[in-house]
Amino acid sequence: MQTDPGSCHRHPTRQSLWRGIVFTLLTIVSVGTVQAQDEVLQYAGGERDVEPLVVVADTTISAQLVRDLAENFVQVESIAEIGESPLGLELSDSDREAIRQADLVVYQGLGLMPEFIQAAEQRDEGDRVVLTDRIPDFRLIEDDAGNVNPHTYLSPALLQFAVDHLTTRLKKRLESVAGEIEGNRLRVNIELQSLERETEGLMEDVPRGERLLVTDNDVFAYFAKGYYFQLLDVTKEADSKKAIEQINRNQTPNVFRVAGVGDGAIKSWLESHRGEDIPESVGMAEELNGLWLGDANLPTGTYIGLFRQNVSSILLGLKPLPAAGQESPELAE
Repeated sequence: MQTDPGSCHRHPTRQSLWRGIVFTLLTIVSVGTVQAQDEVLQYAGGERDVEPLVVVADTTISAQLVRDLAENFVQVESIAEIGESPLGLELSDSDREAIRQADLVVYQGLGLMPEFIQAAEQRDEGDRVVLTDRIPDFRLIEDDAGNVNPHTYLSPALLQFAVDHLTTRLKKRLESVAGEIEGNRLRVNIELQSLERETEGLMEDVPRGERLLVTDNDVFAYFAKGYYFQLLDVTKEADSKKAIEQINRNQTPNVFRVAGVGDGAIKSWLESHRGEDIPESVGMAEELNGLWLGDANLPTGTYIGLFRQNVSSILLGLKPLPAAGQESPELAE
């Protein structure tokens, strides 16, 4: 990113101050998380020389959750790979064989990857874990037709139910290292709780009336519900009309696409309405991703890293930073 040579002589903009606050907050949260992790290490223990448990998971998110809890004691394979949308994914013969041969099958349920669910249900109940089984029904999100949104559990709050449930099942299968798995459970849940508080703090910069996600799907309905956003799916006529009204009312700068879903509907919608029903300046924010993790060597290779990336994209999509050498629009007023 280039910097205006004269910028150091100007007073910092509100946006730059906000970035400083964000950095400070993230630093505080990170330090607190590390301290909390140290505190739970006392729970680790047990024999480490154990036969790895072969686990087959539906998505990279589910697979990483298994690794977070039992990294040294499992061999994990994800059927939906990095960059591959689990929506409508068809299983190959080798996928079905892997599910049949696994020591444990782990999947989120809620109707995601129906073919995987059907194959998993051929296994004994003790050989499979449905991550969403312990989430209270009233916490789930349903659409107008009464169908449960399969992405509901991806909020930090609800993911903790999955962590607890998976931990219980892993401890039964890996009894000799149950203490270490329990310690990992505590660490992971502390990290998720810190992520919740961190996100709530960052969202304070966005007035509730301006918390608008205009997109072409419902993948981030859990985020909208958890942080008081209005999510509008432009593939629905009523939502499309509301989106036009809200964009004009709030001067919303960007709409959002989600990787692996939508088939480009939001891009087509934006092109057809921009300059006509909505301002020409409305653009497309950085792509969100709620369906798969990134490469293990990247920050988005973990759920927390991916979640933070999405939060950053949403914040900058709704409150873009000024270009180098430009004053913040808020200060210009």
